[in-house]
Amino acid sequence: KSHSFHGANGKDLVIDLPVGSVVTNESTGEKIHVSHEGERIFLLQGGRGGRGNESYKSSTNQRPTQWTPGKEGGEGKYFVEVELIADIGLIGLPSSGKTSLLNELTNARAKVGAYDFTTLEPNLGDAFGYIISDIPGLIEGSAKGRGLGHKFLRHIKRTKILVHLISLENEDVVETYNMVRGELKQYNKELLDKPEIVLLTKTDVIEDPKDLKEIVKKMKKVIPKVLTVSLYDEEAIKALRKTLLKEVDIETKKLKEENEH
Repeated sequence: KSHSFHGANGKDLVIDLPVGSVVTNESTGEKIHVSHEGERIFLLQGGRGGRGNESYKSSTNQRPTQWTPGKEGGEGKYFVEVELIADIGLIGLPSSGKTSLLNELTNARAKVGAYDFTTLEPNLGDAFGYIISDIPGLIEGSAKGRGLGHKFLRHIKRTKILVHLISLENEDVVETYNMVRGELKQYNKELLDKPEIVLLTKTDVIEDPKDLKEIVKKMKKVIPKVLTVSLYDEEAIKALRKTLLKEVDIETKKLKEENEH
């Protein structure tokens, strides 16, 4: 019996991935970035359906019985990794207060512990529609993979601004700042160009306001934007939130203007 059918094409295989995913073709090294909500990215061509006997019909072959099988689709091996996209990334040494601050600025309710590396993966919080993330702390040598280095570093590439928390429990805040910056430089020099604010935390450990003023003055010689905060001061937290979100708006406007040009 003659059939005028061609092989049916298979259904598209759609894999949902979170925004911020980086898909790497392990054979070619090509990287594809999932940057926008609802974005569809074509990875592999599916196989074509086989030719039916009708396509072989001619004046000398009125009842063809020839046909061809369908072709196999493309193949590839891909590695998927998520790189966080956030408006504000809180960075700093372990136990500098990142997770506690995130909880105060947002309703993240992230786990806090009095020991290093409580945060093993980034925590996210929402502050009036702005996404803030505390990013796992790093220790010296993290660019070479020590501690949680690569977990920390790969997530800060896509944040709009970095807020570098330095606990005032550190004897030399400038030395601490430079150490963290050194790690960023080793991993990716472009990270040094990201807009950055230094936030000196745990101001309650400094008894004399004059001492705090001197520390801020010293820090401002290295980086112009220096803020201070105590998590026990609710009004200070509100003011800090307002300042940080304003900085995000400024940076977002800059990025938009750059893209338009």
